[in-house]
Amino acid sequence: MENWQRGILILTIVLLAISMPHAMAQMSPQLSLSLVGQTTGQYITPAGQTTELKMEILNEMRQGVYLLQGDAYLDTDLSGTWALIHSEQLGSFHLGFLQSAIWTFDLAVPANIRATNVSNGTPQADLLIKITYEIVAGARNMEQRIFALGVPGATVQQYFNEVWYVLAGVLVLVGIGITFAVATRRRRQ
Repeated sequence: MENWQRGILILTIVLLAISMPHAMAQMSPQLSLSLVGQTTGQYITPAGQTTELKMEILNEMRQGVYLLQGDAYLDTDLSGTWALIHSEQLGSFHLGFLQSAIWTFDLAVPANIRATNVSNGTPQADLLIKITYEIVAGARNMEQRIFALGVPGATVQQYFNEVWYVLAGVLVLVGIGITFAVATRRRRQ
């Protein structure tokens, strides 16, 4: 290998080594989001009631951030369809490196939730929290996290029973068709 080829190879390796931490830093979470008081896998929010939630937002970046907006979305049937339940401006609140803030908001859970999953005997829904923030340098970003909610009082969807009702209806229609065909054949004879 010639000297100029070695030089290009070394320059390429150095450039990759310098750019890797910056590329990796963008992929890792920059804010840590956690529900205060959540001790088990679920946070309890009864259907048809308003529950006060406290979200801890921890800045894990080496630079300051300004919290701009908090949005809460609810997926009531665990299908990935999110409905905006609460949105609030956070007033450009500043967080330095390893500083945290508590965002307190009221989550009004609809009374007509039809959950498809039951965990620990309680119907379950999912809560998606999105925090929009701005880095001191001016770039706007978003951090999000999904939390499991226990929703006592929600109606549990029984897909299995609905399938049986459809099958029973089809069997009744087939039975009526067979009876009609047999009766028509007997009259002709």
